[in-house]
Amino acid sequence: MAELIRVDDHRAELSGELLFETVTPLIREGRDLMAASGGSWCVDMARVSRASSVGVALLLDWIRMAAEANVELRIEAMPSHLKPIINISDLDELFAPLLAPQTN
Repeated sequence: MAELIRVDDHRAELSGELLFETVTPLIREGRDLMAASGGSWCVDMARVSRASSVGVALLLDWIRMAAEANVELRIEAMPSHLKPIINISDLDELFAPLLAPQTN
């Protein structure tokens, strides 16, 4: 199961497992939240427990939507298990400006 919870107009928390079976409803939910954001939207991925390449596809959809809607998109707490997928897909340059700096 995966969930996208609205925190406020500009922020949402993504949690659970980002797998083929769970991602489809999240596409529309994220698009709707982004459209209502007023131009700035951040997704916090700290509670994502598992993800496959479908999780990267979800983020790519939201990146495309943000560009089309002129919304500034930020991604916080990108799960470390997604980074190799992004790297092998040669998407590092696309994701780098969207990633919030990690705090220790």
